[in-house]
Amino acid sequence: MDSQLRKHQEDGPSQKYILGQSADKPIRARFAPSPTGYLHLGSLRTALFNNLVAKATKGGDFIIRIEDTDQNRLVPDAEERIFKDLEWAGLSWSEGPDKGGPYGPYRQSERLDTYKKHTQTLIDNGSAYRCFCNQSVLEAQKRALHDAGKSTAYPGTCRSVPRSESDERAAKGEAHVVRLNSGRFGTPKFKDAIYGPFQKKEPEEDFVLMKTDGFPTYHLANVVDDHLMKITHVIRGEEWLISTPKHLALYEAFGWEPPTFAHLGLLVSNDGSKLSKRNASVNLSTYMEQNIFPMALQAWLANLGASFKKGAQTPRFLEDVAENLSYKFTRGGIKLNPQKLDFFQHEYRNLLFKTPLSGHTPREQALIRDNLLNPLIDQVHAFTSSSEGTSGNYEHIQPRGTSLKWPRPLTLVPAMLSSESSQQSYAFQILAQETSRYASVADIPRLLPYLFWRPPIAAYRAAFATETPRRDLIDLVQDTVNSADSWEMALDRLLERIPADQAPDLHSVLRLIAIGSPQAVGKASRILFSVLGQAEWRVRATQVRDLMEELDSGGESLRQKWKDEAATITAETNAAAE
Repeated sequence: MDSQLRKHQEDGPSQKYILGQSADKPIRARFAPSPTGYLHLGSLRTALFNNLVAKATKGGDFIIRIEDTDQNRLVPDAEERIFKDLEWAGLSWSEGPDKGGPYGPYRQSERLDTYKKHTQTLIDNGSAYRCFCNQSVLEAQKRALHDAGKSTAYPGTCRSVPRSESDERAAKGEAHVVRLNSGRFGTPKFKDAIYGPFQKKEPEEDFVLMKTDGFPTYHLANVVDDHLMKITHVIRGEEWLISTPKHLALYEAFGWEPPTFAHLGLLVSNDGSKLSKRNASVNLSTYMEQNIFPMALQAWLANLGASFKKGAQTPRFLEDVAENLSYKFTRGGIKLNPQKLDFFQHEYRNLLFKTPLSGHTPREQALIRDNLLNPLIDQVHAFTSSSEGTSGNYEHIQPRGTSLKWPRPLTLVPAMLSSESSQQSYAFQILAQETSRYASVADIPRLLPYLFWRPPIAAYRAAFATETPRRDLIDLVQDTVNSADSWEMALDRLLERIPADQAPDLHSVLRLIAIGSPQAVGKASRILFSVLGQAEWRVRATQVRDLMEELDSGGESLRQKWKDEAATITAETNAAAE
């Protein structure tokens, strides 16, 4: 282990090292996507780690560079989508095509003169040469060599062309590429910050630096830009590890000091196989459509190939991830582990609800509204509209623990008929109480129907048909909800008015009033009081009290009538479901 690194590690937690250097020293990292396709999970993870190491160091910078030299494969809207997706994910950068900066332009197609100048430098110092070989002939030779089981490396045919002849042919406009004279640089070796020492056994062929169309290859443009933009750390997927000796040869050819290289293990399927682009799990749109929070996605991605420090809290902001990540990276294939994404989604969602909606940043408020509140509200109204029709596809509501499916139509609580902002506040209040894991907010109306719709009178009648609740407790509840001056203390005052051993009976009555059945499995009474509010409790308590009086007058014949009514409803709803 490096003695300086060991000393810093022994000094304690105040000393922090990232990819082999002190966090007190700035890391200048970049994400350089190609607009030949859209951002996917792996490329977002690469962008994230570059962003995090820059954030975690004093004075660090994260920049965006667009590598669009492969003009034939450009996708028209890809660049715009890349920026939108990075912004959706919550990443920010200090320099880029959209922001400018001291080392621009940040789009490679706008830097062609720079590449030509540096290519000429390599020709002049003997590190590169022009190649006039016909491309079609070379391809045919490669195929023949491949079929014969021989090396397909370029044989260096034009390496011996005299410089004067090369200059003359180029001046006359003869088509050519420029190749690196790789034999001058042997087999470069280096120490990767993640994978350790690396060196290829075979020397590099004389690879192309500049194409016939005047555009540079990835290798040349990448090295020139990283140097001129003062990139200190090149952090990219391990598929580029094999190309790094090419880049080191170029650094040597120019006489430049290379940056630190760190190659990230690739994401793989749960069975260990390579992820296909046809796999929905690699598409960012999959996570957007599932209303996954960007911060939950980022925490998950950071955890794929690295880990959080012991005792780290759920991150709320990207700065929290940068602060709490260990920066000890995993080598090799890294399985997606979607269960861990569910965990981060749940934890982040609960974290958001610990703060009132008004206490969140504008971005957080927008995410909460778009990902949770509005989808929930839309689902409730869609279900209500469906209940008002006669479609056979309607799936009846049935609170957990009850025997009766609620007949249609459903009656919304007044809070769900108020203004948009009031509905959002009500939905936020409900979700803040729902700490259990759920795949989607679309599940909430079925889990907690009594918070969105009033229990139908048929549900109350079905409950009275099978058992008679204590009238004294019903009267007590109605009196309390009608007269309470402080609703926050109403349940406490109610409990104070009965012996402790009668509390279970009271809670049974409260479930009857709030949910429509004393047997219902629902939220705790305190939550029901808090969410439904005093006005709604008055309505439901009055409904139950009126039915109690009606049953007192109608006797057993009315009870039987209600029992028959419940049986008819059950038969009808069951038939509709078949």
